[in-house]
Amino acid sequence: MSGALLAPRSLLLAACLAAGAFVVSGPLEARAQGGAAGETPGVAETPAAAENAAPLAPADSAAIAAAMAASDSALAAAREPTRAERAADGSRFEFGAAMPKGYFDWLGTFGYRLRVRTDARFEHWIQAEAMGGKKDYLSEGAASFGYYVRPLVFWRPEWRIRPIVEGGIGGYLVVQFAEIEGFDDWSSHARGYVKAHAVTGFETDLSGRWGVALRGRFTLPASRPLDYAQLVLFLR
Repeated sequence: MSGALLAPRSLLLAACLAAGAFVVSGPLEARAQGGAAGETPGVAETPAAAENAAPLAPADSAAIAAAMAASDSALAAAREPTRAERAADGSRFEFGAAMPKGYFDWLGTFGYRLRVRTDARFEHWIQAEAMGGKKDYLSEGAASFGYYVRPLVFWRPEWRIRPIVEGGIGGYLVVQFAEIEGFDDWSSHARGYVKAHAVTGFETDLSGRWGVALRGRFTLPASRPLDYAQLVLFLR
């Protein structure tokens, strides 16, 4: 009798265990499927996420593009060298015209200047220059190489109009060609000189790379004057 009662009880216990396992495994399986879909049950989508997911209106796109353009423009302006930085540039080419003291009325000049160093009181420059002029039957060409120092106490690179005060020494090779009147012939001769100079004037910028300078040069000793007033267009 007891064995007959034990069999139905065992079947009832097995059925209860099977039903419990099904109930417990159902939510876990649903949560696993929800995680695979990338969603969290019970958590609503935030407004910020919904806004980011929504496409931008044309007006918003134009505003963003304008803001980016303004940022790029401001960055380019910040990277542009200042007037003082441009004035302190260490090299430049010079194209000039000079009115010299002496026989010629004018000279064409072409030069290159390079700052070689700066100490506590002076800037040190070297300058190579070629000059040429003609009047009547006489033509003259000259090549020079000079060393100049500029006192920093007189140099104000941050000013729009900057004073020039400098002095130096230069070596010159001068060649003259003269047409012999009445004959289809030329005569020429060359001489070398070493001269000391004092230079004063001013310069200013025309643009980021171009500028103009007006200088007067005074020669010592004055046995053969190389003085001139010179207008220069320079390119950095």
